[in-house]
Amino acid sequence: MHTRVIVSYLLFGLALVTTIDGQTRRDPRAVAMGGAYGSVSRGIFCIDYNPANLAIEHQYKSYRIWTGLNMSLSSNFLSLNGYKKYNGKNLEANDGALKQEFLDEIPADGWRFFTDTHIALPFINYSYDNKAITSDLIAIGDLGLPRGLVRFIFNGNPIGENLDIKFSEEFLLMSQWSYSMAFPVKDFLLGFTFKYLQGIGYIGLNPDSSYGYINTYFEQGKDYIDGEAKYLFQQSLGGRGFAMDLGFSTKEIDGYRFGLSLTNLFGRIYWGKRTLFSRIADPEKILPWNGNYFQYEFQINEASFDKFFEEDAYKKIFPGKGKPIEDSTKFSISYPTLARFSVSKQFDEKTLVSSDFVTGFENRLFSFGAWKWCLGAEITRSPKWPVRVGVSLGGRDHRELSFGSGYHTGFLHLDWAIGLNHGLWITSAKGLNFSFSAYTTGKRK
Repeated sequence: MHTRVIVSYLLFGLALVTTIDGQTRRDPRAVAMGGAYGSVSRGIFCIDYNPANLAIEHQYKSYRIWTGLNMSLSSNFLSLNGYKKYNGKNLEANDGALKQEFLDEIPADGWRFFTDTHIALPFINYSYDNKAITSDLIAIGDLGLPRGLVRFIFNGNPIGENLDIKFSEEFLLMSQWSYSMAFPVKDFLLGFTFKYLQGIGYIGLNPDSSYGYINTYFEQGKDYIDGEAKYLFQQSLGGRGFAMDLGFSTKEIDGYRFGLSLTNLFGRIYWGKRTLFSRIADPEKILPWNGNYFQYEFQINEASFDKFFEEDAYKKIFPGKGKPIEDSTKFSISYPTLARFSVSKQFDEKTLVSSDFVTGFENRLFSFGAWKWCLGAEITRSPKWPVRVGVSLGGRDHRELSFGSGYHTGFLHLDWAIGLNHGLWITSAKGLNFSFSAYTTGKRK
């Protein structure tokens, strides 16, 4: 009964956390085509995918984004089917068989939630011919519970097993400003993007100074529980950094086009820098702990049955303390690099198929340390109502299915897309993507 209550509270509480808030820049066409966008993006929409595409001559000479909203919410555990399977059930029935299924399904990196929001700032996002200027507001949250802690809550402390309770939590709010340019070189196209990364706010656990574990012993001369943990929260208002993108693309050959790009090379945000926002905002009023760092430590000192009968037993066995730390030390976080290999085929004027292989080099923020294969298609039998669909395998979300459309009339374009994360159907998916954009175009004369 108690386990059932714990399940309900965890599901509800973690849902609340994730509603507060990949690829940093996205647009509906990219989302709908499953991210297979490196060789088919054009104009301003090729930024963060392949800036070399700015040099591709096509139907439109200019683009201006008037409004755009992209949101993503995903978990690595529990779909609607999983929620129905466990919620409200007696996990202890049949010798805890259902509880064991629940624990076995928790991924090795714990029960994690990833959320991000990307807003294209109006009027400033513009491309003309082979140049582009962009400005975006980006919020990214990566939250979760370590696998060891979830197992400890539901199944106690297994004997002889080390339970890792190291947390990994981050929330980032920033704006990204960029200038891009591309040019032809013989039969190829080259492009670059220079980015200014303006950090607005950050709070997270320092991964190098945070750890935790619990051990249980039941053997001759060793019959107790011990453990310790230390968590250091870092936070800051105001930061800045730089990054750059490099892109390469071939010209079209019998309908085929190939591309290669590296995004966010040398990307890093240095926090604690004086910026316009940090001069206006008072960290002591906005951030917890009066804007200071916060460190929490606890220990389990050989907790055995007989020790609980000693005087001040709890304080001796479970000493713990938390304290704000006035630390003016500046810290930095990486802005992860992505590599993308792309190919597309234009079968006729109305059918386009594309494929990308994407990888990151670390599991942090929007990056994933694994390959991701994306496949997308766009059908424009009615130019006013394009139809797009895509699927991807691997990466952070393992399986994604997406689709979208739009309404194009004259120079006004409205596009939208919806994607399913960690699943190919609404009941098996563990997250959703949503993207909407309104933009205008200028045709070539």
